[in-house]
Amino acid sequence: MKKSLLLLFLLLTVSQVFATIRRVNNNPGVTLVNNLVFANFNAASAVAVDGDTIYMEPSDINYGSLFLNKRLVIVGPGYLLNKNPNTPFDKRTAKTTGISFSTNSSGSKIYGMEIRTNNGNFSNVTVSTSVSEINIEFCMFNELVGSNVFNNSIIANCFLVGNISKSGVSMNNSLVSNNIILGSVQTAGNDNIIKNNIIFGGADYTSIYFNNIIYQNGTPELSFSSNVNVYNNVCVGCTGSPANNNFFTVTPNTIFVVSEPRTFDDLEDDNFVLHASSPAKAKGVGGIDCGVFAGTKPYVLSGIPPFPMITAFNLGAVTSGNIPITISIKRN
Repeated sequence: MKKSLLLLFLLLTVSQVFATIRRVNNNPGVTLVNNLVFANFNAASAVAVDGDTIYMEPSDINYGSLFLNKRLVIVGPGYLLNKNPNTPFDKRTAKTTGISFSTNSSGSKIYGMEIRTNNGNFSNVTVSTSVSEINIEFCMFNELVGSNVFNNSIIANCFLVGNISKSGVSMNNSLVSNNIILGSVQTAGNDNIIKNNIIFGGADYTSIYFNNIIYQNGTPELSFSSNVNVYNNVCVGCTGSPANNNFFTVTPNTIFVVSEPRTFDDLEDDNFVLHASSPAKAKGVGGIDCGVFAGTKPYVLSGIPPFPMITAFNLGAVTSGNIPITISIKRN
């Protein structure tokens, strides 16, 4: 039965990619298959070639650090799966203590991973060499760190507990979109696009900023700007006169469905949905809402990746030796 379910899952996803799909599952009792099913990421990565997809399957056991030295697609099930409806029927995530992009990893894509240590602390995505065309989407992690260049890349639909800091990574020609960021955003150049995010630690405004909700934290470097590349944002705690369709508000407790969405001891991403009368409503470019649930690719609760997922799996009563199975499938 389990083999049939896994076969169905693979058939549903094989059309999404054009390279070998490999699985990593460290749960006790899982049958390993030579070159296809592995107990750890290092073993799967060792036999993978550029363009292969590696599925990190749900588990209560942390997968350790993921070190990428080739172009791979890594797919996990998402995060906070027990907090929201319409998530996979298996509420376990695929945790890793860290993800590092190294030589030859340019072009890699990471989806649906929870980057967290065994003691529950969120951990980092590390850029250990200059890379380009990296996608980090639908992931939950602390922050992006390193001392190298991060070019032509995407961070989207993620939940960051920490910062995006220019002191750690030099980001250029990249997109930061529809992320919940509890820390600050500081980028290296004005060729980056920062849009439809919620940023609680302020920003340096050296890039193009629009449709964001930004909390000013009082640091001079992170003061709000009248730069023409900063427009249609809602800023909490800013002073002075807004320009370029930016909007300042002094009532942050009316922005979201809960007055304080940052419940650090029990994070829930649905706390960041806009209140019906939120000052961030219709303040974005073209009259759309500011924040993560608007724009061309709105934030997806629990970081569910854009692949088919099984939302329900039910067994019926045995009849004449047959076991009826009902499976519900959804794709975001």
